[in-house]
Parts: sequence; C-alpha cells; structure tokens
Amino acid sequence: MSSDLPSRPSLEHLKKEAKERLRELQKRDPNAKLADAQHEIARAYGFLNWAQLKERVTAIERSLPSPAPMTTRTDSVFARFTERAKRATFFSRFEAGQLGHPSIDPEHLLLGVLRARLGLTSRMLAGAGLSPDHIRSDVQARRETLEPLPNSVIIAFGPDTKRAIQLAVAEADRLRHDDIGTAHLLLGLMQGSTLAADILRTSGLSLDAVRRDLDDLLNEGGL
Repeated sequence: MSSDLPSRPSLEHLKKEAKERLRELQKRDPNAKLADAQHEIARAYGFLNWAQLKERVTAIERSLPSPAPMTTRTDSVFARFTERAKRATFFSRFEAGQLGHPSIDPEHLLLGVLRARLGLTSRMLAGAGLSPDHIRSDVQARRETLEPLPNSVIIAFGPDTKRAIQLAVAEADRLRHDDIGTAHLLLGLMQGSTLAADILRTSGLSLDAVRRDLDDLLNEGGL
C-alpha cells in the first residue's frame, strides 16, 4: 500500500507538501481546506486517508537510525531548493526504485520534476507532449527495467544527476535567483549527453527555448 514512499519519508516534508497542495487547490476552489489537501497527498501515496499516512511515516521515522550529516556544500545547495524542487528529488528516488535502477539518474530526476509540476499547464511543456507516463514509457523502452527495489535500499544520485544539479545551480546563479526550482532543474537536465537530455530534445525542446520561456515556468504556480 505504501510502496510510493521513499526509504526515509519525512512527516515534516509531507506537511509542507500538503500546505503547498492547499495553495494550488485554493486557486481553483477558495473554500478548499487543509484536510482536502492532506487527503489528496495521502491518496497519491496509496493510503486511504491522512491519518493512515501519518501513522505509517511516523512508525518508519522511529525505526530508522539518524541519517549521516550532509556535507556543507551539498547542504547549502539543497537548502536553496524550493518545496517543489525538493518534491522532485523525492519523487525521483521512487521512480528509480520502481524501475529497479540502483542510482537516481537524470531520467529519474526528469520524471520527478514532471510529477512535482503536475497540475501546472505550461504551454511549452504541454506542447512538447511531456508527461510522466510518456517519459516513463520512453525510459522503459530504452533502459532495462528490473524488479522494483525495496524501500530499505538506499538509492543515491548518480554522477550525471549530480552534474545536472550543478548546472541547475549555475543557471540560478546566472539569473541571480536565490531559489533553485524545477525550472532550473529542467535547464540542468537539458545539458549534456544523457537519456534525459535526449528525451527533452527529441520532444522538440531546446535549451534556448527553455531559457527564453523561463519566466513563464517560474510564474506558473511558483518554482
């Protein structure tokens, strides 16, 4: 039931995710309540309600040892990530695990970015036919798919993904943006000779086009 959860789920992260989801819901329905957003988040992770999700995550958190501290450099980078960008990395781990891949590669991060942006209707992304289902099918056709990995398995970022994140940071710095969002991650993923970059180019996107339309992406419901 909870296969959608990462190996180290965070209740605090889920609470922030629910608040972010509430803001999106209230754009369509001003009367939407936090409970509505929590219910949607719970269902997205395969639970009947928020209480079940909360109980499960709390139990997992109590059973896990404290994580090793991150390096100062990595910590400073992820501290700049918006909630949506953090959600993208959260989803990328799940995508890699479901495909049986031992590391989080650029194509998994691309899937995470698209999942984190669900509900946002960027003309550029929609025109390119980019959706999690479309990209996932493409990845499965071009990479061997193995048995899903257990949640207990630690799946780290691969070297190409670390490079894509570094490029995303460079894009944000070039634009003098304090925050690093999914639009910056998309720019980072478009560079290099990776499967994710090839998928994006094959979809008709170019680095210049994404940079040109960056304001639309950034203004579309946040980063």
